[in-house]
Amino acid sequence: MIDALGGLFYFLIALGILVTIHEFGHFIVARACGVKVLRFSIGFGPILFKRTAKNGCEYAVSAIPLGGYVKMEGENEILEKNAPLSKDSFKAQSVWKRALIIFAGPFFNIVLAVILLTIINVNGVQERKTIVGPIAPNSVAYNAGFKAYDEIIAIDSQAVSKWNDIFYELFDSFGKDKALVIDVKGDFGKAQTRTLELNLKNLTIKRNEDPINKIGLTVCFGKVTNQIGLILENSPASKTSLAVGDEVVSIDGMQIESWYDIRAAIEKSNGNELSFVIKRNGNLYSQKVTPKLEYDKRTHKSLPFVGIGAKVEKVEGLSYKVEYGLLDGFFKACKDSVAMSKLIVTSVTKLIDGTIAASNISGPIAIAKGAQESASFGIIVFLGFLAAISVNLGILNLLPIPVLDGGQLLFLLYEAIARKEPTKKVQIALTSIGAGLLFTLMFFAVFNDILGLMN
Repeated sequence: MIDALGGLFYFLIALGILVTIHEFGHFIVARACGVKVLRFSIGFGPILFKRTAKNGCEYAVSAIPLGGYVKMEGENEILEKNAPLSKDSFKAQSVWKRALIIFAGPFFNIVLAVILLTIINVNGVQERKTIVGPIAPNSVAYNAGFKAYDEIIAIDSQAVSKWNDIFYELFDSFGKDKALVIDVKGDFGKAQTRTLELNLKNLTIKRNEDPINKIGLTVCFGKVTNQIGLILENSPASKTSLAVGDEVVSIDGMQIESWYDIRAAIEKSNGNELSFVIKRNGNLYSQKVTPKLEYDKRTHKSLPFVGIGAKVEKVEGLSYKVEYGLLDGFFKACKDSVAMSKLIVTSVTKLIDGTIAASNISGPIAIAKGAQESASFGIIVFLGFLAAISVNLGILNLLPIPVLDGGQLLFLLYEAIARKEPTKKVQIALTSIGAGLLFTLMFFAVFNDILGLMN
């Protein structure tokens, strides 16, 4: 109950800020273009407080805190043919001025993201080096020749220096029949350069799947050993003589070379008894363990569970903090905003062609959960979340769907080319279709959110 209320609270804060900034963009540019703004409201529904300025604009705070709206003179009026237009009405403005007013909303969302990211950059950004952890056996990365603790230094001759670079470079290639040329250096970047080829044409991203993990790559947080670093209480392992610090040599006769081998052996057991050979203080010991079958929400299967975790040796220099000056932080924020925008456009195209499963579409419940989780890590992380959502709101609003700003821009493009507006009948019909499409997508997104909560 408390988590739900917390999620709702941060969701309302996030949505209120983002939509208000969006509408402020429309407002300020409309004023600059000479359009009379009748009302600028923070929130919807019944007005709780209002003040009318000398210019006739009514500033209001409304009861429902789900954003805001701008009401412009002549914005939605249906006039008789040849009926006069007020010179300061929205409809009386030139096509390019109306387009500028409409575009200003999404643009201000991007501006907000740049401001927030600049604050984050000046505060300092924790970056992670491009060193991979253990490689999943028989994965795409494994078959391409990746080895644990390889440092990725370039993808298609494009240098990469932090983990986000890898994500952006690889994500675009999902579902494409294109061999990526990847330069790596083994042994934490100390070995000679090797060149690998990676093809992601047959990969699709299912619900809640991490694209990089899908390939078989993991972020390196340290050197994973074959030693047991954790034994969970009341687990099958806790009822044996296995101890923290034991090195797993073999399981059921299979030699263990990595922690993935241990995981694979446990998974293959189907709950049947396993024979561990461990090394302790230079001596070998045998220990039998019977895994317990437990339901896994991610795979929706009952999987064998032993209750041990790997010991990870700390490696210096895997992550580092970068603090930027104001100007450098601003330029990086602009670059990151462009990268996020490209990622969103790419994601939409991959949703359409089926590379990304439709089950990945999230709605307000997922946003509320994300807002709450990010806020729990502190204000800087929450600002990063706001920046990402703000870019999403800006870019998705530019999609050429009537009802959205992008759809209105499409109407204006037609008007600019044809020298006349689309007929009211056509506008109403297309707007109705767009509204229906958005309603369907929202319903589907909420349905996915509910499934996510249940799973």
